[in-house]
Amino acid sequence: MEPDPEVGQRVKELRERAGLSRERLASLTGVSATLIKFVERGTRRLTLDTARKISDVLGVRDLGELYGPDVRLSLDGRLPTHPGVPDVRRALTAWPVRVDGEPPSAAYLEGALDAAWRTWHTSRQQRSETGAILPGLIDTTQRATRLLDGEERRSALASLAEVYHLGQAFLAWHGDRELMWLCVDRGMQASLESDDPLSIGRSVWYAAHLLRAVGRADEGLERLHEAEQLVEPLVADGPAQAAAQLADLHLCAALTKARTGDQSAWAEWNKAREIVHRALPADYVDPRTRVGRTLVDVYAVMCAVDLGDPEEAQRRAHALDPQSIPSTERRARHYVELARSADLEGSLEATLHLLQRAQAVSPETIRYSPIAREIAGRLASQSGAAIREDAVELARTLNASPE
Repeated sequence: MEPDPEVGQRVKELRERAGLSRERLASLTGVSATLIKFVERGTRRLTLDTARKISDVLGVRDLGELYGPDVRLSLDGRLPTHPGVPDVRRALTAWPVRVDGEPPSAAYLEGALDAAWRTWHTSRQQRSETGAILPGLIDTTQRATRLLDGEERRSALASLAEVYHLGQAFLAWHGDRELMWLCVDRGMQASLESDDPLSIGRSVWYAAHLLRAVGRADEGLERLHEAEQLVEPLVADGPAQAAAQLADLHLCAALTKARTGDQSAWAEWNKAREIVHRALPADYVDPRTRVGRTLVDVYAVMCAVDLGDPEEAQRRAHALDPQSIPSTERRARHYVELARSADLEGSLEATLHLLQRAQAVSPETIRYSPIAREIAGRLASQSGAAIREDAVELARTLNASPE
């Protein structure tokens, strides 16, 4: 197959849309910057292996986006799908056209939502347990917004937005981007209809995470800045959730900038840290996102890894006790980030050990993490004899194909 300049131009446009330099794309994918340059200039062909490696970072879900409309091959099939996804999909598309009976109170909905989020953050099998709850929670909350009125309806709409946020968290890493966009759009519409600034700000936070994942970082940062302006006036005299949400917005901006190699990510992180230390009690933990002093430190590790600085990541992680992270799911993801850092340094033994720690904390978190599965697949094929058996066993457990 001869090199195709049009393919190279598509790669360049997608890379630039994602706000990535060639060097940054190379560091995130393991593909050399020189090869990326040659592909973009049309002097080297884009192999299927390279296309698969860059697709996740560029937000590509079908190879037609790279090779042109004559090629149609979805990449979503690479990701494992939780057995609870079909039931959640049906709940999201089964609109309550006709409703009757006594509606649940707004207080009941908030309590049910608290319990669902508590399950997400405390269970080792959070997708299985939350997936069993979500369909009924979606139906009940949708019906409540039809049956309630006045302030109770506004409160129910804010709860409905959070149900969709939980749905987005559940669906992450399963490859069905259409369902995730449905959750984002439904959540935003419910928040806007509730006319609650904190609900709107939270919906923007979830939307920005998805915008970053599909290579639209600039749009995500614009929406985050708008939400910061909406929420910031509420911090001085408002509830603790206002300060927590403002910190969350800055942390999301920090992670978005770090992903594109922008060192100003640390300025955003510092703003979040200052807000948390100034405006929140030392032991505060947000019931939804778990933001607080410990999670701010977790984000510092994530930013350092995304900026390609494993030494800084390890320095930040050294003072952070993983057991203090107030979420099983976030603790497992923290170990995956540390594994990424070790992988950047080429330490296969440390990488394997950290992935095994993540597996011990939450099997489902690592089972559905694309990054963990990609690293595990490489370890299985690249490890020396001393750790190969354990690496192959981990890859088998995660159903990760050795590269």
